[in-house]
Amino acid sequence: MEFEIDVSGEDVLNEGYTIVVADKNNIIRGFKFHRDLIQILRARQGEGRYRYLNSKQGKSLFRVRVYCIALYYLFRSIKHEYDLKNKEINLKICKDFQGHEQNINSNLIPLLKNDLGLIINSPIYQKLSKESNADKYAYLMRKDTKNQMKGYIDISLDEFEYYLKKK
Repeated sequence: MEFEIDVSGEDVLNEGYTIVVADKNNIIRGFKFHRDLIQILRARQGEGRYRYLNSKQGKSLFRVRVYCIALYYLFRSIKHEYDLKNKEINLKICKDFQGHEQNINSNLIPLLKNDLGLIINSPIYQKLSKESNADKYAYLMRKDTKNQMKGYIDISLDEFEYYLKKK
């Protein structure tokens, strides 16, 4: 199976930033960041509650980790609804975090393999076509101010913090 991943918005820690996982058929899952979640995540990261320093590099790694956690929960939702057992999964990831491909791989792959038991091939980073479901739905979901489209999932603060807190 092949899944595409795309985002819509300026920054992962901005209100309305949307992350979408989609295949070429009908599987579409998205998560949209809301103001309250972002404010708490930023404040707690600034207080040093998470394992990422309050430096330029630490903030950048924090953003990548938040992005990967959201992807983990999107794939968990897909795995529970569709049978992904023993299927190889190819990922096409839009180059939204240029220069951080290795950080994404080291954060995302273990979450998907170890925590979900998915068989993940090496991700491919590229610009997705405008015809891509991930590209289309990321934009549409971000513009959906009343959240009426199907495919949204909720991710709680506790679920994010489970993977962010210092251990």
